[in-house]
Order: sequence, then structure tokens, then C-alpha cells
Amino acid sequence: MKIDIVKNECKKQGIDHISKFDEPLRNYTSLRVGGPADFFCSPNNIEDLKKVVSIFKEYNIPFWVIGNGTNLLILDSGIRGLVINLNKDFKKIEFSDKIVKVGAGVSLVYLSKMVLNRGLSGLEFACAIPGALGGAIINNASFKGNCMADVVQNVTFLTRDNKIERISKSNLNFNYRECNLKSKSVIILEVTLLLEKGNKEEIESKIKRNIEIRKTRQPLDKFTAGSIFKNPPGYYAGELIEKVKAKGLSRGKAQVSSKHANFIVNNGDASSRDVLYLIEEIEKRVKKNYGIKLEREIEILGEP
Repeated sequence: MKIDIVKNECKKQGIDHISKFDEPLRNYTSLRVGGPADFFCSPNNIEDLKKVVSIFKEYNIPFWVIGNGTNLLILDSGIRGLVINLNKDFKKIEFSDKIVKVGAGVSLVYLSKMVLNRGLSGLEFACAIPGALGGAIINNASFKGNCMADVVQNVTFLTRDNKIERISKSNLNFNYRECNLKSKSVIILEVTLLLEKGNKEEIESKIKRNIEIRKTRQPLDKFTAGSIFKNPPGYYAGELIEKVKAKGLSRGKAQVSSKHANFIVNNGDASSRDVLYLIEEIEKRVKKNYGIKLEREIEILGEP
């Protein structure tokens, strides 16, 4: 995997201090499951990121951005390639009246608190979504009828050719749990949001209600990856999973949540094999009983 060559290149480019090798990934994911990455890098700014992309492109080494590691299952043997986790400059927030420019590495929970402090409305739905903004754009994160598409103006990203480009909302083609950047090999850098002036007390009240709903319905006190499956048209994935009696099903230390069946929880030291078994078992049961092929919302990376 050209590790020594890449190490030397990172040193030459002055980015060895932000680079790690054979880095365990379980602590970078919300499910706390997964093996090591051959290379791991946390760029602090766009210049560092461009250097990283240039080096790994030159040696034809694949790379992925994992953000806060939600909606993600990393397999037990880890990732043969580079994992990028955006840091510092990618966690900035700039306010200009109702316009907010936000780095892709900012967490939605933190962002919702910051806009509340400014009396801005539009992100109340995001107050308990654990992911970072970049992933939330890619997957058009949503809750109770509101989604990222409602507030996005434009998105700035880095292409695999190391070019910075910007795309407007009208060209993002937002849909349920996706936008057209999902199929492209790009790294989101910054997002411009358009929010609305609101009453701070009313905004805070909505946030509290949304958090309470999530606490009541979802296993927020457990290690999970978030929803495992997308809702099929006309159905709720969680209800289908309950109906096929998979709620509470366990394998090793992994278990289908007894609170919300579309979540799988890590009860200790679950392996990706345990989690995959449950995912595949659910798929088989729903297909057999209802003829419905569930579509995975969780992204699976690495080698078993």
C-alpha cells in the first residue's frame, strides 16, 4: 500500500503532523465498530486538504470522508486507503444577518445551538441529529417533515482534481435521503444556509420538543449508527421490522433496538459481522413476508 512512500511525501509537504497510519476507526464512528484505516488525516485548512488529495491521487490510493461517523458501518478489517476527517477551519461558522456560512465539519447539534443564540429559525429539526453538516447535505438529513434542502442556498466542494467548485440549491436535486453530490466523488467544504428571523423562545421551545420526541422514540443513550434503512414508499421501516418480529433480535453484542426497530445498538464490543448479520436477517424477513426490498440508509465501508 506504499505506506513508506506516502509517509515521506506527507513529511515533504509538511502535513505529517496531521497524518496517522494504521489508525483504529471505531472511536470515530457513532456505532463504535470498525477496524483500522491504512491512512488517517485531519486537515486543518483547504491548503492541507489539497496537499492530502494530491498525494493520494498521485499514488492512486482511494479515500473517504467520514465526518462525525454517523450512518456508517466500518467493517472489522478496516479500510485499505485513506480516511479524511475535516478539522479546525472546516468547523467555522460565519453569520451575516439571515445568511450563515458553515464549515462542513460543524456538527448539526452545535450548529442548531449557535443559530438559536442568534434568534434564527430553520434548523430546529436538526437539534438532535448527531452528524456533521457535510454528511447531512449529502444525505439530505431530515426530521418530522423538515430537511436540509429547506435551508440550503449553495454548497462549496473540492473535486478529485483538486478544484474548488460551488453548486446552487437548484442544481443539487435534493430528494429523500440524498442529493446529486452523493454519486460524485467530492469533498464538501462549506455550506451557505438561508434561515429566518424568529422568536428565540419559540425556537428554543421547538428544539426542546424535538429533543424530547427523539429521546422518547430513539435509543439516544446507546451507541448506534442512526437509521439502518430508508422508509419504503408508503411504509415505515421500523414498523416492518417489528412486524417480522426482528425487534430486540441480537447477535453477539449487537442488537436491534427494543425502543426503535430501525436502529441497531452496540451493547459493548459488537463486531461488524454481528451488525451485518442483523441487517441481512432483517432484509430477508421483510422480503419474505412483505415482498419489499429494504434500501439501506447506512453506508458500509472497508473489508470484512
